[in-house]
This record gives sequence, C-alpha cells and structure tokens, in this order.
Amino acid sequence: MAFRSFHHFLEELERAGELLRIRELVDTELVIAEWANREMKAPSGGKALLFEKPTIDGKTSAFPVAINTMGSRRRIAMALGVNDVGDLAQEIQLILKAKPPTDLREGFALLKQGIHLLH
Repeated sequence: MAFRSFHHFLEELERAGELLRIRELVDTELVIAEWANREMKAPSGGKALLFEKPTIDGKTSAFPVAINTMGSRRRIAMALGVNDVGDLAQEIQLILKAKPPTDLREGFALLKQGIHLLH
C-alpha cells in the first residue's frame, strides 16, 4: 500500500497497533531520546512513538515528533507496501544481478521486473 503522506502512514501504524501517542508535554532535550531508546531496545523494535506536544526551551512546538517509525521489520514492510521486507530484498537482488539484455525480449522482461518494484 502506498501512502499519500507521512500522516497517512502514521494513521495506518495506529490502526495496526504499532503507534503509541504521547499527548503530554515532553521535553525534546533528553526525554524523547530516552523514550525512543527504551522502545528501540524492546522486543521486535518496540512501537513507533508520536509526541504530540514536544517542548523546546519550555515552549510547546507547533510540530509533533515521530520517532522509531521504521524500527521494526513489520513497519518497514508496511511503509514499502509489502508483506515481508525479505521478499522485496530478493526482487531487488535479482535486478541488481541481472545481465544487460541481449535482445528485445530480455529487455522487456527486465523492464517488467523493474516496473513491478514501483508498485
């Protein structure tokens, strides 16, 4: 599944139970890094975190902070629109190892593989 925006990706993470929203004021200096560190060390990469009210020098930022959004194989696969990252890696590897086509038929076959990766 392709996402129109990062916001839509975050919505999908939330639907899948992969996103933890933090609605409280949180200092960006060290607190966000500590939360992220704990999540990243959790089994399977923990959850993605969305800090809705980060503070900088005591002032609430107008911009939320998302962190650890690609911290697990599952979330990476979701972002790429595949079931498993390994499947995509194998497809890319086939294209990278491909030899230059010697005729039009081989050229179209290689082009077809490349187009498949775009979807």
